[in-house]
Amino acid sequence: MTLSPSLLRRWVKGYEQHGAAGLIAKYSHYDAQFKLKVLQCIEQDGLSAQQACVQFDIRGPSSIRPWKRLYDKGGVEALHPRRTREFSMPRKPSKQSSTSPPTPTDSELTPKQMLEELEYLRAENAYLKKLDALIQADPRTAQARKRRLSKD
Repeated sequence: MTLSPSLLRRWVKGYEQHGAAGLIAKYSHYDAQFKLKVLQCIEQDGLSAQQACVQFDIRGPSSIRPWKRLYDKGGVEALHPRRTREFSMPRKPSKQSSTSPPTPTDSELTPKQMLEELEYLRAENAYLKKLDALIQADPRTAQARKRRLSKD
């Protein structure tokens, strides 16, 4: 397996700039303001797309080139995300199955049914707690989750 020297340099620069987080795969959508900031920095500071990627923690210059093309064609407005799919007709509401009986309210449940539901909900809760613990144990997903939560 041959490793491209430019790719290796990009990894090193990403690590130097952002630490281990700079090496983790990142799939992001950037807003128009961020894209404009990157393009302005490239223009004003004379950065290459590669250098801008390192500075702004973008995984590859292939993301920046389309932004430049869009900006040249339509200005800042062109950098805003487009709706990918327009519906010509409104969606039909999903049909409820008429054969399934309505779920009883809490007051209509028998004590046995209540205990069964309680057991089911406890099992579901335990499952979700275990899943969350496994996700937290994986350092890659824990870091990605922290980044997502810090953005919100």
